[in-house]
Amino acid sequence: MSDEDYMAFLDKANADPAVGVASASSGAATKKPEPFKTTEEGVEVPEVLVRACQGEKGGEGVWYVSEADERFVPVALGWDEGGRGLPDEEEFAQLIRHWDPKNAEIEILDPVDWDRDGNYAEIVEAVTEAGQGNDVRVYRVVWDGARVEYWVVTTEGKGKGAKLVGAKALAIES
Repeated sequence: MSDEDYMAFLDKANADPAVGVASASSGAATKKPEPFKTTEEGVEVPEVLVRACQGEKGGEGVWYVSEADERFVPVALGWDEGGRGLPDEEEFAQLIRHWDPKNAEIEILDPVDWDRDGNYAEIVEAVTEAGQGNDVRVYRVVWDGARVEYWVVTTEGKGKGAKLVGAKALAIES
């Protein structure tokens, strides 16, 4: 099975079964929220993150192991950090275009607490290198009951020209 076939299988398996199904109470079809924003035009993804996420010479890269087994994808977003460093939960939700930033279920974790066994050390090291030693945090963003995303990020640069860079992966936690 090719990587593309496997990814298509995972996408279908992880799809919300309620998408497009009429609600008994409203009579309206439910709509799946748009995926969160991971990159934006004009913001370059650091090469160290591309290598960690995609692997050397287009290899396997690093996968987050859960019921979904998803590959990490690079993150590069413009972030006017204004001397504050990393964003708080609501600022992060706005940055990734969460559908409800004020009520988003986001938890900020220390990378050591998030990855106690060192399974994702390659990702944490790549993010640390991309941020040239700046603070690294993990944002746990809940999609719905079982689906969450882990965003391992740092800042690159200062002020208006700064970027939020890192990697994120989907996890199924049932």
